[in-house]
Amino acid sequence: MFNINKISPILFCGHRASGGGMYSGIFDFHPELLVYPHESKFFQIFYPFTELFKFNKKEKIDYLINKNFEFLRHQFFDVCKADKNYFNFDQFIKTFKLETENSNTWDDYFKAMFKTYAKITPQKLDNIKYYIERTSSTEIYAYEILDKFPNAKFIHNIRDPRDNYASIKSRWSKKLKNLSDSDTIEALRQSCIMRGRLGIDMGILNEKIMGKDNYFFTKYDEMVKNPKEELLKISNFLNVDFSKFNLTPTFCGLSWPGNNMDNKKFSSISSSQSGLWKERIDDEEAALMEFHFKDVFEKFNYKFHFSEQEQVSAAREHYKWLNHFSKFKADFSLATR
Repeated sequence: MFNINKISPILFCGHRASGGGMYSGIFDFHPELLVYPHESKFFQIFYPFTELFKFNKKEKIDYLINKNFEFLRHQFFDVCKADKNYFNFDQFIKTFKLETENSNTWDDYFKAMFKTYAKITPQKLDNIKYYIERTSSTEIYAYEILDKFPNAKFIHNIRDPRDNYASIKSRWSKKLKNLSDSDTIEALRQSCIMRGRLGIDMGILNEKIMGKDNYFFTKYDEMVKNPKEELLKISNFLNVDFSKFNLTPTFCGLSWPGNNMDNKKFSSISSSQSGLWKERIDDEEAALMEFHFKDVFEKFNYKFHFSEQEQVSAAREHYKWLNHFSKFKADFSLATR
């Protein structure tokens, strides 16, 4: 019998486009892990947004159903082409409404999401030790999460910042250009620098304060090159059976084609996207990432490609846009007042 109060949550975090979907697919259907199969975006779309804007109970429930759960529905039926009998999404929604009848705080909704998923998933739940949620940048809310879930553990995925930016850039023309913080390529770079740096800086301090028994860094670059070695580290961190990981990523047990924006389909872990930044972004963009993530390169053993002079030059040129054309540009007219 699945009892969410007797098992601990694992929060899988890290910057967007850093390979989180692949990890979810590898963890999927491990007999000791209940994995919400898609990025739930709980700590991005739902919390703290609905509390900051003082949503009432009905508004919160409707918001989760119409916003967060829509990503789950899309992946099941549009991407993975699931049979409706395999995962009864209508029943999922009905059950969630019942599970939230007595919900009040954000952690109630978080647990209700997993209790509902546990009742609908075809996965066997006899030996579950953890339930896993994934949202980009969850590391920012780590201490609020710990306050509600003292036994929570965190897995923080990082990726070579140049490849990370290249992956994000590949999504720009298809969807990210419609977002207010990335309506231009320059703005996309700035968003990657600001949010990417914030997340990694948070993660480094989280690990220092919580300790490595509770906060674990994994490198996408190592996972795609040496998956068994990296998974062994993760299995030791979680104390779960290493042999039960499936190197063919799935989505709630279904075949998963991946989520890259180059229309490539993957049936297994692939290193083809690692180091591809040399083909996907120009030298100035790569040098810019090396400048702003210098200490990240040093801490996580990424190799620099450009000289310090080239890095400084790239940062200077980006600053010209930031200071004179961006939404953050300096308004010198105020200096005469």
